[in-house]
Amino acid sequence: MKKLLCLLLAVLMLVSLAACGTGEGKDPLDTKGDNSQVSEQETVDMDFVCELPDDLNYNNETVNIIYAKATGREDELVSEGLGYGVVSDAVYERNELVQDQLKVVFNLIAEDSSVDNKVSKDIQAGGGEYDLVVNGTYVAITPAMTGKYLDLSGLEYLDPSKHYWTQGYNDMVTFTENKHQYLVSGPVALSMFRLMYTTIYNKTLFEANQETDLYEVVMNGKWTLDYQYSVLKDRYVDSDGDGKVSKNDSYGFVTGNIVSTDPYPVAADIHLIIKDADTYDLAFNGDAVAPISDLIEKVQLIYNDQSTYVFKTATEDDVGKNNIVETFALGKSMMATLIFWNMEHNFSDLASMSYGIAPIPKYSEEQPAYHSYVQDQVSSFGISAGVGDENRQEMLGAVLESLAYHSYRIVRPAYYETSLSSKYMQDPQSAEILDLIFDSLSFDFSSSCSNVITGCVIRDNLRPLLSGSKSTGVSSTIARWEKSVSNALKKYNNSLNALS
Repeated sequence: MKKLLCLLLAVLMLVSLAACGTGEGKDPLDTKGDNSQVSEQETVDMDFVCELPDDLNYNNETVNIIYAKATGREDELVSEGLGYGVVSDAVYERNELVQDQLKVVFNLIAEDSSVDNKVSKDIQAGGGEYDLVVNGTYVAITPAMTGKYLDLSGLEYLDPSKHYWTQGYNDMVTFTENKHQYLVSGPVALSMFRLMYTTIYNKTLFEANQETDLYEVVMNGKWTLDYQYSVLKDRYVDSDGDGKVSKNDSYGFVTGNIVSTDPYPVAADIHLIIKDADTYDLAFNGDAVAPISDLIEKVQLIYNDQSTYVFKTATEDDVGKNNIVETFALGKSMMATLIFWNMEHNFSDLASMSYGIAPIPKYSEEQPAYHSYVQDQVSSFGISAGVGDENRQEMLGAVLESLAYHSYRIVRPAYYETSLSSKYMQDPQSAEILDLIFDSLSFDFSSSCSNVITGCVIRDNLRPLLSGSKSTGVSSTIARWEKSVSNALKKYNNSLNALS
């Protein structure tokens, strides 16, 4: 069996290398099949074809990759070998393909929480210890905007416009009128899938309460915050009979008041920090104050209803916590907010239920489309500014490009299509909604990157407002953020233009 697996890997390597070098591989999105009468131009979408030269050879040069070992991210680059599961096998095959294609050797360096400090100290010392840097976006963005990462836009072998990179992410982390970009991400980050938010619902309870299945509601464009509230209200039952509100009772909705609040502004397509269309300078969006105040009012109505059970503080509601999914799996709640990582790690508990998924609700039916948020801990990839040699910079650009391409071809299908779609989705309707959620992936600077504003982290400041008691003065509270946010952004705009 081991020999057979090795032979299979060798064949995959040869096929994928040929496709990456020549662009003659089958377009991963082509649904026309192998039709010899169809021209290559019609069947191959060049946005998904890697165009690295065939003859790149770096003579087994070591590539030092420092990465954050964190929930949902620690196995994005690391695999013990074949035979450890579908996703682990795919990561292993991807790594072998990249190393063989470019004749490089990976040295993977795990850090629990100090990636940015280690890289900064290495740069100050003259650089050389770290090449590629992989870290959560929320902590990588400040070093990226202050010169700790190389500008990727001028590298010959790296093409962020390819669609095996995530384009919305690219736009969020591109700065100045010269379009300088210091971070990239995409399916090379399993966290791009795992840390996406969804609404999970109990189909059995929906049917018992004569509620329309959410698949139909979503596809008709009627899945809104108002609709969700209409479903969840008046559903509380003291089912354990102890006279106390507890997670063992029955609810319309289960959620949390920290990271579970984060997807609402993105789902409503409201952006408190925007970029100038011409200069790409960052600015506070005063026009968003009124709509986000209206959004807060709708979300507060949900959070303050007796039929909503809320897990409080980061000890109960954070990435890596399973309180919400475990409570939902008791079968007494109609809906819950989850990230897909929760489904992956609680599959056995959910398997006995009949459930479906939906996006996070829209603000209103007038909103043209759904928007799905990926948690701000999603992995970013960049090159340390400590790498001064231009030839080495180009090598690292090629490594990133090859990692992204082969991840799209191998790791993405292993996780998204084989594990997530086939294993966790119980019916074709849920699989269709899954595609809708990922097709509606959206990014927002104030949600994913507002850690750069140390005195006013917008994402964190919104959490108690979204989940708090109904109160007046929300608009004036948010409007007061404008001065401190604008001052901070002005400094970063100046710094980024100076780097440029």
